[in-house]
Amino acid sequence: DELPYRDVVHAGDYLDIPANVLHVAVNRGSKPAVFIGARNEPTAQESVVLYPEMDDRVP
Repeated sequence: DELPYRDVVHAGDYLDIPANVLHVAVNRGSKPAVFIGARNEPTAQESVVLYPEMDDRVP
């Protein structure tokens, strides 16, 4: 249930999150951030499970 890895990305960066990996997106900056996500499965949104309780576990 822990988040053992942390990636810091900047404008223009590419980040690959493999399938079935629990992840949380956090903007630590003072400016708004925009994330563009892409999936290769047409029904991918139906398989998304949100875990809001993980937000508090972000280091």
